[in-house]
Amino acid sequence: MKNDDRFSGKEWSGPFHHPDTLALLNLNPSFFNPDRFREKRWCYVGIIHPDIIFGCAVIHLGYMAGSFAFGFDRKASRMIEHAPVFFPLGQVSFDRNPDHGVASYQSLRGRLCLTRDPKGPRTVQANFYLPGRSLKADIDITDPEGGLLPMHFHMPMEKGRSAFTTKAAGLTAKGSIRLNGKAFDLEPENTFAIFDWTNGFYPRRTSWNWACGAGIAGGGTRIGFNFSSGVYEKGLLENTLWINGKPEKTGETVFVYDPENPSLPWRINSRDGLIDLTFTPEGIRRAHDDLLILKSFFIQPCGSFEGTVRTKDGLTVRFSGLGGVVEEHHATW
Repeated sequence: MKNDDRFSGKEWSGPFHHPDTLALLNLNPSFFNPDRFREKRWCYVGIIHPDIIFGCAVIHLGYMAGSFAFGFDRKASRMIEHAPVFFPLGQVSFDRNPDHGVASYQSLRGRLCLTRDPKGPRTVQANFYLPGRSLKADIDITDPEGGLLPMHFHMPMEKGRSAFTTKAAGLTAKGSIRLNGKAFDLEPENTFAIFDWTNGFYPRRTSWNWACGAGIAGGGTRIGFNFSSGVYEKGLLENTLWINGKPEKTGETVFVYDPENPSLPWRINSRDGLIDLTFTPEGIRRAHDDLLILKSFFIQPCGSFEGTVRTKDGLTVRFSGLGGVVEEHHATW
């Protein structure tokens, strides 16, 4: 697929076109630079399959590092997850380019390694173990037939700083996941992937909602989307819809749900009326961590979307049973 020239300036689709994010974010990587302890980095991969929803990430906060991996068995309604966090004492590696490199984390509980190669597939290798909670994954992620253009955003943040993120939803995946020995074989015909690579400076206290999903809509249309609310409304929005691999920017989104009972349906709508979705949770992962200098509260249901999306050109796509996740997150970091 050729690069899409509709986007310019602080947002664009296609290749990254930079050696790394240092110049973009005006970063000095010196060990003694205090920015080293203020910047945030994470790389997330999500997998959507009729029988399992899987997600994993490597997170580097400068003064703290961690990873997580979860697998939700949709038929058995069982969640297995791991989320080790510790001071970055050599167990984390995180290259500063979304198109190639490695993001990995090693702990006593296991290892997660995410690789990116512009000439080959992205890969996910996970191996976490605790009695009754083992989780393994070996996955290759590629563009679907016809291609898919990722979106890149360089957003203004507080105090003259900025953040950069790459998003892609609707990639295909092949490989295997094992939850406590139960195998899930992934084939690209019915397995979809989400990619989120982020590096930047965020307020000490940050809250957001997020939704992502991917799959096949009516008529065989390949669809993926990434919507968020609460972080970028004063600058550049990252909200994007992919239809058959082509990105379409969307407007502000509104999340309506009951935070006291997140197992009830969620509504995700855009203020311009082009996005009208209902999300039905199937399982929920949640945490309330207080590590003094780092606090994180989140709820992240996984399940399925139904509804309608419309492009600014008038194309309407309807779907139901499209897998994905939604999230409420409050971080002091």
